[in-house]
Amino acid sequence: MQILRTVNILTMSLCLGITGCTTFSPCKSKEKSLRYRHILLRDLRTVKDGKVINFNIGTTAHAPATLAVLKQYLPEDVKITVWADAPLAPEVAAMMSRRFPDVPIVYGDMEKTPSEALLKAVDDADLFLVSSGSGIAGSVRRSLDEFKARTGKPAGAYAIGCTPGLLPYLDKLDFVWLRDPVAAEIAKKSVCPIQGWAPDAVFDFDAVDTENAARFLRENNLRTGEFICCIPGQRCTPRWKYFNTPFNAEKTAINEKFEEHDNAPLREIITVAVREFGLKVLICPEQITEIDLIRPRIYDQLPADVQKQCIPMDKMWAADTALGVYRASRGVFGVEIHSQVMAVGSGVPGVVLYPPQWGSKGEMWKSIGLADWYITTDSPDYAQRAVTVARKILSDPAGTDQKLRRAREIIDSANRSAIEQSFLK
Repeated sequence: MQILRTVNILTMSLCLGITGCTTFSPCKSKEKSLRYRHILLRDLRTVKDGKVINFNIGTTAHAPATLAVLKQYLPEDVKITVWADAPLAPEVAAMMSRRFPDVPIVYGDMEKTPSEALLKAVDDADLFLVSSGSGIAGSVRRSLDEFKARTGKPAGAYAIGCTPGLLPYLDKLDFVWLRDPVAAEIAKKSVCPIQGWAPDAVFDFDAVDTENAARFLRENNLRTGEFICCIPGQRCTPRWKYFNTPFNAEKTAINEKFEEHDNAPLREIITVAVREFGLKVLICPEQITEIDLIRPRIYDQLPADVQKQCIPMDKMWAADTALGVYRASRGVFGVEIHSQVMAVGSGVPGVVLYPPQWGSKGEMWKSIGLADWYITTDSPDYAQRAVTVARKILSDPAGTDQKLRRAREIIDSANRSAIEQSFLK
């Protein structure tokens, strides 16, 4: 499965009749010229104690993933600068510098004594680009307004989510690509042009830390292809446990009401994986707050023989290490989504158990032909479907690989089309 990406790149090149290129990248078409030579990519927003931290590996992955898409499909002479909220925490900085050593990162707020580096990046940029993610968050909205007021230059957004409340900010953009069909339908009500679909960039997250991933696998006695990953989750992220935000009684009540219902099928999937397929199971977090669920909600309630084959994590891990571990697994299953996005993008199955509180982003699974791996927690046959799909994936590797190849083809084709339409002319 690790070679799927290379195979798909070559396959798509042949299918599209592309010649003169050794990879499925932009082909640097002679018929097209660049619209923008310096892109200012706005992302890296999760700040604690003055640093951008790895609170959620899906959120952490968005900036390097969007960079990977841009780098793959745009000519090498396009300059990209990343604008972050704050300096990066060591593990995030290490990931960015290892994968993109030539991409400068500026940070700060234009309203609060901006640095010379930030001012120069803003003035030099031809385009302000909102990175792939949930939408246009508070600090990014301010940055968008500051950029437009100072320069009057174009702004766009790539593969984002959309709710009705976001429409006034879309109106300020020159183009937008939406990551799921529901978001794309909502965005049609704005005046912003090019409201098409582009896959969430995390499908292309490739900043893997092979050394740390290999060390993790050795230390936990996990062998490639002989384990699965399972991620417990909650309907409402209890950010107040980690950040200086007010306690939310309503969201806490929702979590307490549905936590057992939503996570119980994971225990069944784990039992099937261990007893029927002889696999080990890594029970891991996507967000820091999920560490508190791993033992009481999953591990402690497993039968003793199943527990012996499980590794419950008790601390957060970096996105680039997680990617390497996911790539070595037989699949990622959980009440989460971006770990599964990372897996599917790397040719590994990912099954999403999806609560309604998360909005429309889960619909992206339908867009890439994996609708049966997207199971809503409120469906009447939720638990049964989750276990049936997991068993099917583990018992039919050939069929699973075929589905993953087709998904990768759809992702690559959509990315190429979106980049060409918005960034080339």
